[in-house]
This record gives sequence, structure tokens and C-alpha cells, in this order.
Amino acid sequence: MSENRHENGTENMSWSSHIGFLLACVGAAIGLGNIWKFPYMAGTQGGGAFVLIYLVTIFLIAIPVAAAELVTGRMARRNAVDSVIYLARDTKNPSLFGIVGLVAVVASFMLLTFYPVISGWVLAYLGKSLMGGFSGFDADQVAAEFNNLLANPAQMIFWQVSFLMLTGFVIARNIRSGLEKANLFLMPILFLMLVMVVIYGAIEGDIGAAISFLFSPDFSSITPDVILSAVGHGFFSVGVGAAMLITYGSYLDHHISIGEAAIAIGIADTIIALLAGIGIFAIVFGQALEPAQGPGLIFVTLPLAFSDMAGGSFFAALFFLLVVFAALTSNLALTEVIVRFVSDKLGTSRAKTTFGVLLASFIVGLTTIFSFNILSDFRLSDNGVFADKTLFDAKDYVTSNILMPLGGLLIVAFAGWVVPAKTSLEHFGGTAWMHTIWLWLSRLIAPLGVIWVFISNL
Repeated sequence: MSENRHENGTENMSWSSHIGFLLACVGAAIGLGNIWKFPYMAGTQGGGAFVLIYLVTIFLIAIPVAAAELVTGRMARRNAVDSVIYLARDTKNPSLFGIVGLVAVVASFMLLTFYPVISGWVLAYLGKSLMGGFSGFDADQVAAEFNNLLANPAQMIFWQVSFLMLTGFVIARNIRSGLEKANLFLMPILFLMLVMVVIYGAIEGDIGAAISFLFSPDFSSITPDVILSAVGHGFFSVGVGAAMLITYGSYLDHHISIGEAAIAIGIADTIIALLAGIGIFAIVFGQALEPAQGPGLIFVTLPLAFSDMAGGSFFAALFFLLVVFAALTSNLALTEVIVRFVSDKLGTSRAKTTFGVLLASFIVGLTTIFSFNILSDFRLSDNGVFADKTLFDAKDYVTSNILMPLGGLLIVAFAGWVVPAKTSLEHFGGTAWMHTIWLWLSRLIAPLGVIWVFISNL
């Protein structure tokens, strides 16, 4: 391969340390999916049965796809689209393969049009908790607070912009002083806060019921829908399919084993999700509340639980600060994907590119905000896959069910089948047997799993 440089000729950026890289990748994977989506999906899909299938999926599908993204980025050291084009040309394949990276980049931008909005809700709840939380609120009052937030576009815009400003403050800096330092600070504190929430749940809640719910699978509850949900969430939980790990891998030197890094990311992501589930369900069961609340679990059920618990206001604020940190680390990765791509193509500075990308995210993100209020009755179609879907629902469907699975499928197939095994082995690092296992998982098991999720969700 030719010398690794950005196509725009600028000096290549890199992580300054192994731990900085790993924490950034774990931060990209850990987000609302772990602390918001995983608990509510486990709560609505039978608990232990869902968790069991989720764990199998992490190791057989998500980790191989994560390794495929990382090794693609490291081999080419360019943005997601140009990385694939570079590798295709270098292996005498057509540049048309660039569509592989483009699908993932589009998925990242689509996520940026609604992820900061939901993260804004978390910021709003952090603010409410710091002001005394939901002390003394009953179920109707807690539900009304959430509904009032969704019905107020001005308030949602304020919190969306606040979250985007936090993102911009970090991304506008270079990799080492921005992304790396932010994750070195945020991730250890996030983990510490999560452990504190689990300990609080053990003291004030019912941790035995939580552990039993999550780790005692009822095999009779395993249905095709539960399997599909668990496989789908396991795939998305590690953050693959949106070019985040391709981009982070492009800043990686050759002293780190890709296989070991992917396994570490998958294990850390899983531990965080399970700890979040234990802490949340301990609190929920301790207050005899319903675990199958769905998406409202952390915005309705948990505030109600905290309102009746000793020290509830403090731990509510701690919990929502934890979720803000998790959301921020993922949003940083999503934004970096687009900023790297745009700055490479236009040759603009990181600061200017970051402002432009976040401005576009804000403008398109208004459709997400308005879908909960002034455009709540608008539908793209009265039939087909978009029937009864708001603008937010439609974007979420296209991103989660089409773009991300397609992006993950294309990149794992490209890295496993198109890139010569000799080339990927050279950049994979670690032992040859680990590369061999990854190669066959990426060629057979992972693609079949992603194809199944992709077709089933259409």
C-alpha cells in the first residue's frame, strides 16, 4: 500500500494513547442505546430471554462488524467514503465501492437529525432534577411533565441547541485535545456514576428482582419477534453501521490489535448496558412499578420512582447527568464522521466544518422536534412502511432499519470479501488465529445475521 495520508494533504491526526483510543470507541458505542433503549427493550421483550440472545449477538455479529470498520479505517486512514474508495482502487476494484462508506456516512447524518433532540430531553430532565426533581409528584404529574416538554417546541429547541453546543465545543478542537481528552474525562466518570446508581438501587430498591429479571431467561418467551429485537439491538448497540469506528480507526496506529480492541469495545459496551439495566430495574421493582413502560421508562417511570425514594432528587440528577455523558460521547462520534468527511472534501478547518455540520443538524432536526407538536398529524404516507409514522418515526425507521443494517452489511462484506485476506492480516494486528476467526465470522455469520435483521425489518 502507498503511504497513508489524507487525500487533502493535511497532516494525519492520531490518538496519543491506547487507552484514549479505546475509551473513545467505547464512548462511541455507549449512548442512549445502552442506558435508555436497552433497559426498555429488555423490559418489554421478556427480560432474560432478550438478554441471552443479545449477548450471543454481540460476539457473533456486532464485534466482527466493529473489527471490520476499525481495520478499514486503519488500512486507509481517510474519511469513511475515501477509505473504501482507496482500498478498492488499491486492490484493483472499482471506485463504485465508495457507496459502502457513503451509506454509513448518511446514516450518521440522519442520526444527527434526531439524536441531539432526544439528548436534549435528557438535558432538560437534568435541569429539572437539579431544581428539586420530581419530589412529591404522582404518576399523572410525572407523565404531564414529559408531555408538556414534547408539546413545547421552543423549549425543545433550547435544549437541542444546548446539546449541540456541547458537541461543537469538543469537536472543533483537534483529535487529541478534543475527542480524546473528552472521552478520557467522561468515560471513567460515567462508569463511576453508573456504579453509584447500581449501589443506590441495591440499597433503596430490589436488586434481587432486577438480577432475576435480566439473567433468568424464560425460554418459553423466546419468540421470533424477541429474537429479531435482540439481534437488531445487539448489532446497533456497539455503534456499527454508521462509520463511527471507520473514522476512529483512521486515527489509529499499528501497535494495537484490532481484534482485541473490538472485543474490548463489545465487552465494555455490554457491561455498561447490563449495569444500567440492573440499576434501573432495581429502582423500578423497588417501587413496584411497571418495567415494560417502553420508551418512557427513564422519562416517566424512573422520575416517578425517584420521587418516592430517600435521596431521590440527588440520585435523579446523578442519573440524568450519567445519561447526558453517555449521549454526548456517542454524539461526538457521529459528528466526527461528518466533520471528517466534509473537511476532507472541502478542505475547510475543523472549526468552520463543525459549525456547518451542527447547523445542518439543527435545521433538519427541527423536523424531529415539530413531529411531536405542530407537525404531529403530518404523515409521509397513508400506507406502506411509512403509514402512521411521524417525521421522527420515519427518520428513525429509515436510519435504524435500512441505512445502519445496510451500512454494516456492506462494510463487513467489503472488509471480509473484497479486501484480500493478506492485506487485512497485515493491518489487523495481534495473532493470526484471531484474524482467521474474524475473517470467517465477517464472511459468513455476521453478514447472514445482518441480512436477516435487514430483511425482517423492511
